[in-house]
Amino acid sequence: MKLENSHDTDDMCKTIEVASVVVVDHLSPAKALVAAGDELDRDGEELFTPPLNFAMVENGIFRSGFPDTANFAFLQTLGLRSIIYLCPEPYPEANNEFLKSNGIKLFQFGIEGYKEPFVNIPEDTIREALKVVLDVRNHPLLIHCKRGKVCA
Repeated sequence: MKLENSHDTDDMCKTIEVASVVVVDHLSPAKALVAAGDELDRDGEELFTPPLNFAMVENGIFRSGFPDTANFAFLQTLGLRSIIYLCPEPYPEANNEFLKSNGIKLFQFGIEGYKEPFVNIPEDTIREALKVVLDVRNHPLLIHCKRGKVCA
């Protein structure tokens, strides 16, 4: 795993390259479920479980709470290219493996969680995050924090 700083100042954003292989042929939703080992419902139909507070913000941009292994099959159907992670904590190994196996790039912006409604986030951090969001080469992308309420 290679760690790069996208900016020469501080650790405003960590771009973590977790995959060097680009996925050219996307799996169909049914094949993605089989590959992910997802469970079946009573009728033998595959189950899709979106992450907590999942929603589409704009075409190609999604938001949610922290995805776990139960959400991986659902996320595969989105064909994600990038994930923006807004928390300062390290990304879990299971999630890193999911990103690697699906050719998804991770951008981490360690924004501290606050309960106060108006906390100043450094302008440079906002600027760098917006560059990632506005670059359509990163779409479709998922922006997530822990619960998908305040930060995302």
